Amino acid sequence: MATIRELRERKGWTQAKLAAELEVAPSTIFNWEAGRFDPRFSQAKDLARVLEVSLDDLELVEEEPKKLAA
Repeated sequence: MATIRELRERKGWTQAKLAAELEVAPSTIFNWEAGRFDPRFSQAKDLARVLEVSLDDLELVEEEPKKLAA
């Protein structure tokens, strides 16, 4: 598995180039790479397609479960 950033960099693409390929804002790519949020399923499918990998090859950041107040 590889991160979005690693896969993007392997293609020699900037965040702006990837954003243009996916028709999203460059800030969306930044936020995905920073782990601020994950792409929706439809976006993840498109991401895998343009990066030429399977969905299983994408390493999407998962949030830590929030702890409930005692």
